[in-house]
Amino acid sequence: RLKLSEKVEDFQIRLKVICGRQLTGSNIKPVVQVKMGKVKMKITKIRKGSSPVWNELLMYNFHESLKELYDYVVEFTVNNSRKLRSDSLIGSFKLDVGSIYDQPGKTLQKKHNFANLIILLRPQKLNIMLHCLTYQLSLFITVHLADSLIIVIQDESAAKDENEDDVEGNLLTPAGATLHSANFALSLFSAEDLPQSITAFKSMKQKIGLGGDEDVSQTSVDAYLTFKFAGKKRVTEVIKETNQPVWNERLNLPLKFPSMCDSIKLTLKDWDRVGCDDPIGSVTIPLSHISSTGEAGIGGRRDLFLYSTNGPFVLFLGFLPTFGPSFVNFYGSPREFTQLGNSLDELNTGKASCAYRGRAMMELLMRMDEEGAEPKPPSQPVNEEKIALVQKYMRRRQYRLVVGFESANLIRKPLERIEFEVSMGNYGNKFDCDVKSSASTTEPHNAVFDGVHYHYLAWTSKKPIMMVTSQWEDISFRLYALNLILRIIEELQEQISQVNLMVKQKEDDIEIASKIVTILDEVILKTSKKLPNPRGRTVSNQLDRRIHRQRVHMFEMICQEAKELRQNCTDAQEAIAALHDFIQRLELVSHEPQNSFPDVIIWMLSDNKRVAYTRIPAYDLLYSPERQDYCGRFCSKPCTLTLKYPTANTKSKKHYKVPAQLRIIAWLGRAKDQSNFEFHSKGDISVIQDTYETEIKLPFKGWTADGYTDITGEIPLPKSVFRCPTGWLWDGDWKINSDLASLYDTSLGHMHVVEDAFEFEMRDVGTAWQVRKVTNGKMETICDMGAIKVPSGWEWENEWTVDTQRACDEDGWEYATSDDQTVGELVWSTVEKVYHNSRKRRLVRSRVCVDHKAFKKAEKTAELLEEGWEYATTMGSEFHIDPKMLDLVRRRKWSRRMVTSDDRGSAAIFQLDKSIFYVHLFCVLESDKKANKKDRHYHKMPLPKIYVVYESVWQLHLRAYIYQGRDLIAMDGDSLSDPLVLVSFLNHTARTEVQKHTLNPSWDETMMLDIKFYGDIDHLKKYCPEVSVEVFDSDDLNSLQFMGRTSVKPIVKLDPENNQTPKLEWHNITKANYTTGNVLTAFEMILKNDKIEMPLPPPLKPGVNLPMVPFGIRPVLQRTAIEFLIWGVRTMKPFKLLSVNSPSVLIQIGAVELRTKIIKNLKKQPNFTEPLYYIEANLPVDDLYFPPIMIRVKDNRKFGSRPTVGQHIITKSIQYRIKPSVDQPQQDEGFEESKDSTDLEIEVDPPAKSGLKLQIREEELDWWSKFYASLGDGGNCRSYMESGLDLIKVYKDELEKQEEFNHFSDFIQTFQLFRGKVENKDEEPDFAGQFKGTFRIYTLPEDSREPSPPRYFQHLPPSDVVEVKVRIYVIRAFGLAPQDANGLSDPYIKIKAGKKRIVGRENYIPMTLEPTFGKMFELDLVLPMEKDLYVEVFDWDLIGTDDKIGETVIDLENRYLSKFKAWCSLPETYCVTGPCPWRDQMKPKEWLDDKCCKEGWDEPVWNGNTCVMVDGKTYKLDDYEKDKVRMILHNHHWGPADERLALYILRKFPHVSEHVETRPLLHDALPNIEQGRLQLWVDMFPKSYGDPGLPYNIEPRKPSKYFLRMIVWNCSEIPMMDVSVLGDKMSDIYFKGWISGLEHKQQKTDVHYRSLDGTGNFNWRFVFPFDYLPQERMVHVAKKDHLWSLDKTVTKFPPVLNIQVWDNDLFGPNEYISEIVLPITNIPKCCKFQRFCTLKNVPDMQGNCKMEMVNLFDKKMPLKGWWPLYRMVDCGREQAGKLEMSIEILTEQEEEEKRAGQGRDEPNMHPKLDKPNRPATSFAWFSSPFKSLRYIIWRKYKWIILGLLAFALFLTFFVMFIYSFP
Repeated sequence: RLKLSEKVEDFQIRLKVICGRQLTGSNIKPVVQVKMGKVKMKITKIRKGSSPVWNELLMYNFHESLKELYDYVVEFTVNNSRKLRSDSLIGSFKLDVGSIYDQPGKTLQKKHNFANLIILLRPQKLNIMLHCLTYQLSLFITVHLADSLIIVIQDESAAKDENEDDVEGNLLTPAGATLHSANFALSLFSAEDLPQSITAFKSMKQKIGLGGDEDVSQTSVDAYLTFKFAGKKRVTEVIKETNQPVWNERLNLPLKFPSMCDSIKLTLKDWDRVGCDDPIGSVTIPLSHISSTGEAGIGGRRDLFLYSTNGPFVLFLGFLPTFGPSFVNFYGSPREFTQLGNSLDELNTGKASCAYRGRAMMELLMRMDEEGAEPKPPSQPVNEEKIALVQKYMRRRQYRLVVGFESANLIRKPLERIEFEVSMGNYGNKFDCDVKSSASTTEPHNAVFDGVHYHYLAWTSKKPIMMVTSQWEDISFRLYALNLILRIIEELQEQISQVNLMVKQKEDDIEIASKIVTILDEVILKTSKKLPNPRGRTVSNQLDRRIHRQRVHMFEMICQEAKELRQNCTDAQEAIAALHDFIQRLELVSHEPQNSFPDVIIWMLSDNKRVAYTRIPAYDLLYSPERQDYCGRFCSKPCTLTLKYPTANTKSKKHYKVPAQLRIIAWLGRAKDQSNFEFHSKGDISVIQDTYETEIKLPFKGWTADGYTDITGEIPLPKSVFRCPTGWLWDGDWKINSDLASLYDTSLGHMHVVEDAFEFEMRDVGTAWQVRKVTNGKMETICDMGAIKVPSGWEWENEWTVDTQRACDEDGWEYATSDDQTVGELVWSTVEKVYHNSRKRRLVRSRVCVDHKAFKKAEKTAELLEEGWEYATTMGSEFHIDPKMLDLVRRRKWSRRMVTSDDRGSAAIFQLDKSIFYVHLFCVLESDKKANKKDRHYHKMPLPKIYVVYESVWQLHLRAYIYQGRDLIAMDGDSLSDPLVLVSFLNHTARTEVQKHTLNPSWDETMMLDIKFYGDIDHLKKYCPEVSVEVFDSDDLNSLQFMGRTSVKPIVKLDPENNQTPKLEWHNITKANYTTGNVLTAFEMILKNDKIEMPLPPPLKPGVNLPMVPFGIRPVLQRTAIEFLIWGVRTMKPFKLLSVNSPSVLIQIGAVELRTKIIKNLKKQPNFTEPLYYIEANLPVDDLYFPPIMIRVKDNRKFGSRPTVGQHIITKSIQYRIKPSVDQPQQDEGFEESKDSTDLEIEVDPPAKSGLKLQIREEELDWWSKFYASLGDGGNCRSYMESGLDLIKVYKDELEKQEEFNHFSDFIQTFQLFRGKVENKDEEPDFAGQFKGTFRIYTLPEDSREPSPPRYFQHLPPSDVVEVKVRIYVIRAFGLAPQDANGLSDPYIKIKAGKKRIVGRENYIPMTLEPTFGKMFELDLVLPMEKDLYVEVFDWDLIGTDDKIGETVIDLENRYLSKFKAWCSLPETYCVTGPCPWRDQMKPKEWLDDKCCKEGWDEPVWNGNTCVMVDGKTYKLDDYEKDKVRMILHNHHWGPADERLALYILRKFPHVSEHVETRPLLHDALPNIEQGRLQLWVDMFPKSYGDPGLPYNIEPRKPSKYFLRMIVWNCSEIPMMDVSVLGDKMSDIYFKGWISGLEHKQQKTDVHYRSLDGTGNFNWRFVFPFDYLPQERMVHVAKKDHLWSLDKTVTKFPPVLNIQVWDNDLFGPNEYISEIVLPITNIPKCCKFQRFCTLKNVPDMQGNCKMEMVNLFDKKMPLKGWWPLYRMVDCGREQAGKLEMSIEILTEQEEEEKRAGQGRDEPNMHPKLDKPNRPATSFAWFSSPFKSLRYIIWRKYKWIILGLLAFALFLTFFVMFIYSFP
């Protein structure tokens, strides 16, 4: 992630929501809500059903850096709009851009029927296509980045029918996995080393200026931790007022797993009572580092880890995220609460952290939740057993860190009292009183000027060594394995680079193969070694064991593959690719998430203020006693470190400024291994103990002794308390140490010193200038210049001179206005004004050391005699050398040296922290004893200073060969720069001369530096530091502006046998990680002694007496010819508010310049009247050294002004180098037969087999059939693809970008001109115009007397203006960016060229993002003034101005001048009639004659109409048409045979075939981000050739009116859905039918009531009118989306007839019974007999069907018979009835002839339908109550009724009998 670009750019994220599948719920109205980033949210339309179709495009624009966009979370939510918000969620899904970016190979791929799930990423490109969402939601996301090329890769399965959509395959989850509920459990135990905080009141008091630093009290923090993942957050409780908080708290965060989010962010914060909480530090843990999907390599994600060992696959499962228990380090801003620290609080949020802020012990586990389990609480305490278990992970071991400083150079500013602090965690921090003191800080020194530009610290023979003792957990087993893997990767990369160099230099194949075998042997050897096993380690945990297992398996796989590769590989490139694959796979496991060692941080301090820093991972310095491979890469090895400024501002210049550069040698190891410590250096260890003698100045007594103290004056340190530790002895007595005097001696370490002085003058108003005073360089007043004496052993080199190389006038004066109150605060000006009353100027004089021995002797004498006192007002103020009146305190340092008394060598320094003093390590002052424990101040005891002393001094000689630069950035307003080069090595710097006004400077200088090297010469030979090369721009005030830097390793010559000659090489210079140019340099370093012969001095440049690059190193030159074709300039932008009217061109190649004549009037004639130029020059033989070609356009204005209004630099000129033929200079150049570029055009299937004639209806032959057949879209062109008819080329990109056309640059090229100042690559220069021309470069004979080859450019076309007729055929657009609130647009076309416009606003296409225009536009233009053709797509708006969607620009001039004749493309066959007749101005024979004339060939010789000879070659018509005649029936459209043959011959020459090009649409507001694509082609017809033919008709196809008649006769075996009151099963059957897309026009039959046996009789006619396009086989449905919509939206549907059977219910909803779906174009035949009607008669899920499939449109007679009805049961079909019906398709004309009404309405004809003969039981009970009694009650219960009546009658008679009986 650190490599991600921080450049703020325009991003566009397009998200297309396609459809959903199997959404949970019934009768739902789903809506998709997408939240992108922080606040951007968009919502789709509401749809119906569980399988909704949206096809909506959502677009998001961001102006962010890639680093910021990396963390953005994309959240998809599907809600049911019918429900309340609290219960509306159907499903959700989250992912972030970073999780996709971090995939192996930056590619996440999943294939399905809609598109590929793929990310295609280059250095500045991100393209994501996504098809996913919880519960199967189909999406399509594209992230567009500026300066990118969007590539979409379609899957082969995309051509399948959409009905075969693989629903389950569209889920974005790992293969075989589904989303499960899971829980992240973060157990936070404790934290330590948290920094102090400032009380809010006193911090505010300080900010408003009412208190100083001393008034700010620091308190403990109120700490808590935030845990964020996938947009969710958990927070711990606040632990108040402690820097060692203990939580023992567990946070639970629920999620869906697997998750596409990959970052866990932990932030420690300080709770504030007032205001926002302050972040303490943060850390991000990638989820991929603590879990594994089981991926076997870099190719993709798998749930299983696949590995093969000479047999079947062995499977290793991945593991869920797990971490710890382990410490996690937090980083942020510096710990000290100073003004600097407060300005860097943003660093605590994770941005470029520079300091250790503490660490926390935690454990992270993921557990899968069981279905139905109760959610865990957000926070809960950790149980006691877990707390006790974690204690073992906190065991500490003692570690030693030793850092030796070799040099400190490249210090930008002359800082004072510079110190370097080494810290690891809190240990070594000189400002932290809570840890034990360490010898972690160097002695303060002042920076010394190197005489050119930088400063350095004068560490000569005595180099400081810092030692820090710390306590950490023993995690060495983790870092050992990491170091081993990193070492293997580093060595492999270096060896692969060597092999690539051998391949590039075309060395012998045997040597290359031998090198590869050696590399493979090393890979096998290294991967066969065992990795450190975490088992049995005290602090090892589950993650350690799983990562170890993963690494072991990876090693075994690589080892096995390397063995197979060694045996079987025969190709070098294949082996190199395999080695790169090894590296990528090793990089997957080259991380250690549980690295609890804090980084080693080295700070540069000045006056106790932190200035710059560098961070070194601790594992890079770690020592291993087990194996050398386990040691860090910098352990005991010299390394160069570049410091950085701490800054949170991503746009700050501090990002590329280098404050200093260090060269160190370091070692980190366990205290038990300290006996193995060794720097392998030849220096001697020297230890010095210091104490300060202090005196105070008392009235009347003078200076009075005050004892011995430390440097602060607070800790008493008499000499008697010092004792030597074990193994050390005193070397001599106490001596006065005057090293601090070097802080004030600016000449220390110099052989040449520049002394300076200042003259000050004043004047009153109206008076002359008078001398006020003279001062030395320290601003101390002196009597005159003679008071500045030269020291002993030094001599003056020259006299006092005025320094005019600064911001001053020509006499060196600077002017200001002053009074008594403004002394020292003056603002000096370089121009004298009448109100100025003060001025000053600087005088300089150089002195040189002439007697080195006398100088050293005088220095030693002065050291002995000097008292060494420093003076100050108080102990806390700054000390100085010269005593002053107000000084009340003075001190001097006493030092005593210690030496080792045994043979432990360098390891003896570890005894220095043991019992050096009798006093305690931390002393509490007497004044603090009475204070509370909280308020006591603890003071660190000073430790002895450790040095390594080198007795030998080596004389080195560095030669820097600076030859030239190229493609530098423009730093001045004139679009140029004044570059110079600074070369720095160790403490020495040299600079080249300034090259004025160029971006391709040629310095040609050799800089020689004599260097005294104090150090180990063996280290220098093995680890030689790199030479720093920096390029600066010199401005008018002689100040330098940084342009870029690079580092180059010199050739080291320390042995007499080394005769290696340096070779000039190009090196990229960078500025803030962006390339800003190249420099051609070489370096060699030579040891000066008697054995090595020094090279000869380089020759001097004539006139300037500067050493040039010597022969043998500088490039070899040869006599070269350059031909220039300078055609003209175009579209020049105004310069300084004035238009460019009279331009000329200046071309520079190295030292060669060419100036053209002036164009008198650019608006009338933008071409040069004399376009050809020829020059000869001596230029390099090797293309590597060939100078860039610089094109500068100047405007010739009045009064001699000639500003540069635009320029272009050609870096690589190899494309213009040619080898011209002596006999034929240009004839047939490039006229070989053009090859089809299959990768750039859409491939289609070959035509039908020879001899097969296919009959195609004439109405189906149109241009669109030809177009769709060329696309391979068989659904829209029916049988055209198999017919063998002509096709066209459909290019995926612009025509000019095709490989065979090469931007139509065969005659001239277009060079973009730019101007303006460019500070860095983040900025883009302003576009200034275009230059038209080209070049040819070729070698000439060395002897000028030999004949030169003929000129290349001959027989040029006239440069006059040309009138042309232009026809623009706009076909269609797709992928347009939506402009309306509904996510759609109303696009239309606008054409413009020059001042001419064509606006097609009235022909807008409503509500679509993929419009089909089918329009031809015609313009009359004049070239070259109107060469740029703009085709724009606008969005129509009813109110307000129309929005531009995008535009594309076509350069017509290049097409017109090209040899490919791109005016009018050539078809495959010459036709005079039909849909595609010949449309060019001249016929093929005329063009063939014109071609022969231009090429100088003889006229074509014809032998009849079928044979011709052209240029000595014979062509016959039969050779081209022998297959076509047999295949094609429609040859009656062909033209005459001779014209056809002429066309075939023309197609043999370079040409543009009949085509359609696809051009991207761009918008100025979002440059380089596509807003869609437009398909079109352009024809041009010069009016001088006559009138063109008729244009093609490309009007969009219009559907025809069709009618589908369906008669439902009978049905049977319909399932019974109801039960009557009396228990009878029955159904009230009716049929419902509609055509897909026309659901709103569905029709119903009448109801067959009370079907007791599942049969039904209807005799009912359905008539469905619909619009159908036969070529596409699609139904067009045009309707308004809303009542208020202005236009109808056309939607296309496949012609499908839907028939459903329903049960009619009086109360409640009707019930669905069964259905049948019949595609009209692929319908199964019916069967005549009911008993044969089964489910096998219709296609099943796999498409199997026993009946023949027919196209109903091809049937002249209706289909009548039985079809089965079915319904879905348990994801399968079961038959649920049979239907007898008849179906037929009628055209509109047939419908008029044979009219018929719906149902049984009039006209009831064709055929006439009688009322159905339904049984008497078929009736509605509520409308026929008597029938209900008869057929429902009486039929079933008549005997019961009769019996009851008989019984009632009998009972009546019986009662009457009883009653009447006497």
